[in-house]
Amino acid sequence: MQCYICGAEMERIKKDVDANWMGRNITFRGLDVWYCAACEEEAYEPDDVRLMQGLIKGTLKDREYPEIMNVGEVADLLRVSNQTVYNLVTEGRLPATKIGREWRFSRPRIMELLACEGSRGQTMALEREASIAIAARDTGDDGISSNDSVIIQKHLAAMGQG
Repeated sequence: MQCYICGAEMERIKKDVDANWMGRNITFRGLDVWYCAACEEEAYEPDDVRLMQGLIKGTLKDREYPEIMNVGEVADLLRVSNQTVYNLVTEGRLPATKIGREWRFSRPRIMELLACEGSRGQTMALEREASIAIAARDTGDDGISSNDSVIIQKHLAAMGQG
């Protein structure tokens, strides 16, 4: 293989490769590396790069998200749009608490919901989340806004409890 920097011939060697990700040092031992003795440039096989990235992201993924997440963080975690998160909350399919004008989500509860996705899909999650506490603005005497009350009644009826 020719060096893409200086054009000299590169040789394949075994080497320990140090990587730094989010302030953490990680060492990959015994990787095949293309090395140019002329300019000291190194190149890696695409599969090795994908493996390193996957291991780093997979191993440290839980640390990327805080314990209490906002809409954008949940959307990123679920790989959906912010609007989809709002829709899931409105439909009662995603547990959330409204603080002021903003929604907050518990990362462990979100991960729990993802883990229970199986043959029954969201139904299992709904059954486990039948008693979601709702904090809403402009509430009536019962502490629930009329809009939220309609949504709750709709979902209780769908679950056969209303």
